[in-house]
Amino acid sequence: MPGKRQPTALVEANGKKHLSRPEADERLDREVHVPPPERALPPKWLPKRLHKEFREVGEILLAAGLYAELDRDVLAQYFLARDRWLKADKKAASAIQANDEKLAREWTGVQGTYFRQARQCAESMGLSVTSRCRIVVPAAVVNAAGAPSDEDDEFTRRLRARQDAAMEKAGS
Repeated sequence: MPGKRQPTALVEANGKKHLSRPEADERLDREVHVPPPERALPPKWLPKRLHKEFREVGEILLAAGLYAELDRDVLAQYFLARDRWLKADKKAASAIQANDEKLAREWTGVQGTYFRQARQCAESMGLSVTSRCRIVVPAAVVNAAGAPSDEDDEFTRRLRARQDAAMEKAGS
């Protein structure tokens, strides 16, 4: 059974399948490309107190290549659900402190609903570790030390040797 369809750039970067130029062009024509926006702007319906945080997280996602204008509502829904979860958490905590089991049960149910909504939005946006791990990225290996030069000091030479050894071990 074939796996999930991968973007052409990923197929080419993996190097496991050779695509001729016409094949690659045909695949690229069938792919949907959404240009990234210049800035992450919150929707008008999002409460003003959440705008600053929306812009901060939106800019991080934008820099990581995980944000498009189409994602604006999902990210805003995440912040709204998280805000409501925090309020429900406070209500549930005060009901627990007051030993009111019925009210505590009601608020923990509401709290759970908002938590599930926030988690679902977070996963679809790549805001959780597991959702970022599912993002398929080409295995392009970049050596952090850069190209060797004649002026390298002893620390850089040792660092480069450790990196080379780690890359050999990972490749085998």
